[in-house]
Amino acid sequence: MFLSTINISIAQEINIGTRDTLYSAILEEERPLSIYFPPSYNYKTERNYPVLYILDGNYDFQYVAGLLELQAGIAENIPEMILVGISGKGSKIYKKNCKPDIQGIEDSGNADKVLEFLEKELIPYIDNNYKTLDYNVLAGHSIGGLFIINAALKKPQLFKDYIAISPALWWEENAINIVAKKTYKVQDSIKSNTYVSLANEKRMGVKEFLELVGPEFKFKQFEHENHNSVGAPTYEWALKDIFKVWKNDKKYFESADELVKYQSLNSSNYDVSLPVSEAILYNTVIYILNDKPEELEKIRHIISENYPGSEAYFITLLATIHINAQDFQKARDLLLESLKLHPESFELYEKLAEVDLHLEEKKRAKEKIQKALGLAKDQGVRQWRIDEIKALKEKLKN
Repeated sequence: MFLSTINISIAQEINIGTRDTLYSAILEEERPLSIYFPPSYNYKTERNYPVLYILDGNYDFQYVAGLLELQAGIAENIPEMILVGISGKGSKIYKKNCKPDIQGIEDSGNADKVLEFLEKELIPYIDNNYKTLDYNVLAGHSIGGLFIINAALKKPQLFKDYIAISPALWWEENAINIVAKKTYKVQDSIKSNTYVSLANEKRMGVKEFLELVGPEFKFKQFEHENHNSVGAPTYEWALKDIFKVWKNDKKYFESADELVKYQSLNSSNYDVSLPVSEAILYNTVIYILNDKPEELEKIRHIISENYPGSEAYFITLLATIHINAQDFQKARDLLLESLKLHPESFELYEKLAEVDLHLEEKKRAKEKIQKALGLAKDQGVRQWRIDEIKALKEKLKN
């Protein structure tokens, strides 16, 4: 008789978003939605986010979510964003909904009605149910790009920015030019910030359209891409350009006054308070101002007042300075005081465990790291970050 032990592992799903549904009285139908949440969404409880809306959401959602994860969550080239993918509901319905309603054009569609749905139903729904900032971007590809151009002409200020990826402006022999001529007949320019791209393709009607409109329509051709691959580089180009002021190429602040100027510049460019990137905060605290406690205290006050979602992280950086100076008790006192304001911060508990390890208080350190791990899992923190906490937990076993 042989006894054997079988190890059974249970696979876990990797989720990049959630499904939602909104009934539209305007369209008289259910509208399925795909929602992507940025890495900090569940644990930065006091932070709100810009929103990127994309057409044909079921088709493009995964790759755009991955692009945002890279450019915002990892590279910090752009701020973290919520992504809302609007279901196309099949090719036939999607194409009809993307085509403008132009008098005299036989193949006219429901684009104007869908635009009304976005304005009066979808945006208010997303704002009421998710942690949004009043900063919205709308993007579409191919026939969806035609919708974008129509929207930018008719509702230029509904979205802060528009992204038209290889738009099918050839539709009905460049009928969108009728809308463009009508728009520019009554005004010299429109308050729109629209990005238009093309791949290595011809006869899309883009050149003819651009000859009719103003500099508010920015254009770039990606000659080494095809119609289906041009989406990713277009998003990268457009979003980096939109948020170039936010990125701050200097990558650090030399004083609290610089942070104030940066804050003012961002407010004037975006009309909302976008959080400072963690990379900039890290460089400022750890490398630039680590020996200037008075200046750091000024910055801490600014962060607390204007960027409360970043305060706990900023405190961990200040604690790191004390750890590097081997002033472990000062670091511990700072973290414990901050926990009174941010009792659900896994970052503070993780740093506190590190401090207790230095103080050779292993029992306390184990309690804190377990608390950090539990909070991180409950808050849906990315797996690579959870692995960092687990690594410290393993260190405590030695």
